[in-house]
Amino acid sequence: MNIGHPPTGKRNIATVCNTMMHWLVALAVLLIAHPATAQTILPSDADPTACSVSPEDFQKWFADNAIAKDGIVLPANSLTFTAPDNTALCPFFRWSEQMFLWLTSPLGSGHVFDTPQFYEVLPADPASGKRTLRAPAAPGQFRSFAPSIALRGSQGQEVAFDSTGKVHDVVHPETGPAGKIVLLNAANQLAEVGRVLTGSGGRPVLLDRSNKAIDVKTAPNGSPLLLNESGPLRDKAGAVIDLAPATVLVEGKPTLLTTSGAVVETEEGQAGSGGVLMAQNKSLVYYLIEVNDVFAYFKTGAADAKINPAPTQFPTVQDTLDKITTVAQQAPPPNTKQQFPDGIALTMEIKSSWVETAGLANPQDYVTINTTIPTYTPSADNKTWTPSGTKPATLALVGMHVVGSANGHPEMIWATFEHVNNTPNTQYTYKTTSGTVTKPADGAGSWLFSADGASANAPAQTMSVGPQNSIIGQPIGPINVTRMNAWGSDPTGSQAADNNTAVISINNSVIDQLAAGDVRKNYIMIGSIWTNGLAPTTGNRLGTTTIANSTMETFKQPGACFDCHDNNMLGSSGGGGLSHIWGDIIPLFP
Repeated sequence: MNIGHPPTGKRNIATVCNTMMHWLVALAVLLIAHPATAQTILPSDADPTACSVSPEDFQKWFADNAIAKDGIVLPANSLTFTAPDNTALCPFFRWSEQMFLWLTSPLGSGHVFDTPQFYEVLPADPASGKRTLRAPAAPGQFRSFAPSIALRGSQGQEVAFDSTGKVHDVVHPETGPAGKIVLLNAANQLAEVGRVLTGSGGRPVLLDRSNKAIDVKTAPNGSPLLLNESGPLRDKAGAVIDLAPATVLVEGKPTLLTTSGAVVETEEGQAGSGGVLMAQNKSLVYYLIEVNDVFAYFKTGAADAKINPAPTQFPTVQDTLDKITTVAQQAPPPNTKQQFPDGIALTMEIKSSWVETAGLANPQDYVTINTTIPTYTPSADNKTWTPSGTKPATLALVGMHVVGSANGHPEMIWATFEHVNNTPNTQYTYKTTSGTVTKPADGAGSWLFSADGASANAPAQTMSVGPQNSIIGQPIGPINVTRMNAWGSDPTGSQAADNNTAVISINNSVIDQLAAGDVRKNYIMIGSIWTNGLAPTTGNRLGTTTIANSTMETFKQPGACFDCHDNNMLGSSGGGGLSHIWGDIIPLFP
């Protein structure tokens, strides 16, 4: 443990000893309270002035101004959202925290996020590419849970992140009958590429299916010359693939790179495919995408020219909300809606991740729902799981993206939350009232998504979605996941310690004030990101700018939301733009 720029002498020794004692006490308390699980420990000595919620304000978040165990929290008023300037962290963090507590508030037999205020966004239809909005299912009924999340770029194209967080387009080459690249070697014989390695100087090395190096012809730049019987190897669109003389690491694997910067998918389950994750309790991770009623009727009114002038961004003011309300009031039955119960939340887009409670050491510490999920039949070698039906299950919430528009921010505020037992953190720095502290990387423990401590390398994807929604792997099973940027900031950035301190402080403030026994005490905000109110670019990102959720962007770390969610202020057909679902959603009614 290091103290940044401490004073010298006995005071320095005392400071180090006191800090170490703090961690030992915190660890002892943790072991007593949760003996069967590892847990992210929030440093209690983080400077509380960095960001907090006053007791008076926190009480106002609750219905009837009464803080209660599992009490109903009201949504943040996005219409009146204000911040001194766009670089002020705390107003955005408070908005994020209140929205999460609202969404996960128990209501009736469920929670706010599964009331009639929210619509499920069904997966894109394979033929049309369109998405349907479906009203929430009754408890126990099948919902549109999927075992992976598709990753698209700002134009709707397939993309992948390398190990540095840089985003690349994905190129799919022509393949042979076995689904592998087939090319001519130096002896003009056909050879099938099994996988790729990185040689000296970053040079690509191609191996055949028996892991023997292929003696390939090379281009003048030293890269493999991809030739087959028809001439130069082409992608599936017919364009010649021209390789760069280096590889990049994508999802833990060396990957071919074109001279234009795209990565080449050379094996099934590699770059750009739908990543599948399994927790240590052997449950697949299931994902659900939802939008609120304001979003649904806003999309319907915009698509059918019922809102004039035609909107070019998500709503942020009362006038637009009034127009959306009119659309709802004039909708044909059964879609007629007189008012939005929580219209002040404006447009909300929610993405959540879940695991089965079976095998969890502490299922009572999670927000849970009863539902029906897909089932799969494993192959004899456990490398392919084939869909085989459905089953009733209780699912535990492990992660949630909370995204919503607010006054002055039509680009929306993007926040993410995780359960404290999820994943070990890498090393990070934060500030106390007396200096900067370095928190060592988390060690091994009973993490839900890791059997080991934090790793310096991004997790490697080993499973993906295959044909007919099957799951393929090598073999199928859990992996060790690390949260690469503990609180959403690049650890080498100049603002990392300040940002980390603010995130830790707001977490401490909220968790400490929640009533004893409130299940929401077990969830932490990882960070939030926004812009200056304009469409996201590389230059106007604010907040925790390298934010990622270890259960949803597991294999995309250390990338960030706005690497893919940009280009315009709504969304475009094919899954591009700011919202990757906006352009393809079918209106609720004509």
